[in-house]
Amino acid sequence: MTESAEIILVPLTFSDREQFIKDNQEAFRYGATVEFGPRRERCEEDEEIISRAEIERSIDEGEAYLIVYKGRVNGGLVIKLKESAVI
Repeated sequence: MTESAEIILVPLTFSDREQFIKDNQEAFRYGATVEFGPRRERCEEDEEIISRAEIERSIDEGEAYLIVYKGRVNGGLVIKLKESAVI
């Protein structure tokens, strides 16, 4: 029988914000490199695929969480829910 591991979403705190931004930039940089090859002229600032301003706007306009697996931060996400009209 396999050991079950719990995935926990932990709300992002102000003290986690800077690392969250850096981790997002690194993930986007990695993904772009894998998908499109080495960097060319597609970066917005200081060789970043996604700007700090864009990540900060996402955090501020949504709800940001750290993904914790087996007691270790393994990622993060931002959720922004839109209210839908009831018809």
